[in-house]
Amino acid sequence: ADPPVLLMDEPFSAVDPVVRKGLQEELLRIQDELGKTIVFVTHDIDEAVKLGTMVAVLRTGGHLAQFAPPAELLSEPADPFVEDFLGADRGIRRLSFFASGELELETSPVVPIDADAERISGAATAPYLLVTDADGRPLGWAEPERLVAGSVDKGQLLSYGRPFRPGIDSLRTALDGAVLSPTGWAVAVDGDGRAVGVVSQQAVGEAIRAAHDEHRTDEHRTDAKAAG
Repeated sequence: ADPPVLLMDEPFSAVDPVVRKGLQEELLRIQDELGKTIVFVTHDIDEAVKLGTMVAVLRTGGHLAQFAPPAELLSEPADPFVEDFLGADRGIRRLSFFASGELELETSPVVPIDADAERISGAATAPYLLVTDADGRPLGWAEPERLVAGSVDKGQLLSYGRPFRPGIDSLRTALDGAVLSPTGWAVAVDGDGRAVGVVSQQAVGEAIRAAHDEHRTDEHRTDAKAAG
């Protein structure tokens, strides 16, 4: 059978978050490959935003409250019911639609575990340094004065939080990495997990403001074109 439309009624509701994430990624891959229209039923707004091209929010009684693309749904709820349904953190969810590729990364605070005294001294203008292993993968943060050339104690390093991949992950992931890091800096890695730079919460915040400004400009252009 090759039906044009598939109905999936809460297919991932009974699995743990790690397995659910993997199944969601696999579904997106299969859908991209087959191009099927899928009616996906879920009570998880994060799942709906991640998987849906269009999202329908139903109020009590099965009445349609709003039908819109995920980004529009998060930025412009149709009424108080939809706004309440989306939750107080819908602004954070909306960051999932803003790319992290424009973030300006700093590389000077990144030092290898075998860095000599000159390298450590040259990077010591930063309050914390990100120490990497011999392959460039992050190990953790350290205060410059606690680093001794050639004798880094891995047990004394601070956690580097959750890394993000510039241009692949969203600003939401980058912000999450900065918030989780005890230093307030997020670690950027490439596809092999090697550190390519770091970015501060302040820089992520500036990128968020720039993304919002660009979005508003695009909306004004669209409205002007429609009016013309």
